Amino acid sequence: MKKLMVALLLSFSTVVFAVDNVLDDGDLVRVSVYGNPDLATEAKISASGMLNFPLIGEVRVGGLSAPETEHLIANKLVSEGYLKQAQVNVIVLQSSNKQVSILGQVIKPGKYSIEPGAKSLFDFIALSGGVSAKGSSVITIIRMADNPPKRISVNIDQLFLKSSVDVVKRSNIEMIAGDIIYVPEAPVFYVFGEANRPGVYRYKPGMTVAQAISSGGGISTRGTDRGIEIDRRNEDGQLVKLSASLSSEILADDVVTIQERMF
Repeated sequence: MKKLMVALLLSFSTVVFAVDNVLDDGDLVRVSVYGNPDLATEAKISASGMLNFPLIGEVRVGGLSAPETEHLIANKLVSEGYLKQAQVNVIVLQSSNKQVSILGQVIKPGKYSIEPGAKSLFDFIALSGGVSAKGSSVITIIRMADNPPKRISVNIDQLFLKSSVDVVKRSNIEMIAGDIIYVPEAPVFYVFGEANRPGVYRYKPGMTVAQAISSGGGISTRGTDRGIEIDRRNEDGQLVKLSASLSSEILADDVVTIQERMF
């Protein structure tokens, strides 16, 4: 009977997990009592493994299976005099053990459950509200199930601008429980001196000084394209000053300074 009920519930859009799974903190469960619809409850198990249920209050269910939880609640309802007999049904709607973490520069970082409609990398990026304005186009997936954890990088810009449909599909990796999706801040560069809009700008590999200056609105009427300097940190972390031309390539965190005309 119980297996039949689970099979019927699985035919709907709600995600239902096997009743034999052990309950854990963060799990969302639905508890119903046959013939007593007013006792129907949907609640998350607390960090201490407690479930708050009508009439009997908090019940420690962390570490119990769904059938064991059904038996425990039924016994309490009867032993405490609320019902003469109780037929309890517990269904796990959302398991905390089947979640993916999305961290870094997304609109809504957090933990999201693996569901029929949310299984792949792009699904979870969409669930988190998408990459923020500060987010990098290179996304890292950390697969914690592997030992040592495996790291997979996906360059979203290159993927959608240059790749075939098949490559895009292969890169839309299916997530598994425990995966971490990390979106770092995008690398930047700086334009100072005689630019029309000095400031901080998003860096893309292969950028030239001319492109960097263009991002800053171009050279002002007081500036010159001669004597352009780049401040860059070397491998030891020391800041070094380099002479550059418009065709020179810049790196992330470079500071491009445009000099003022002498006359």
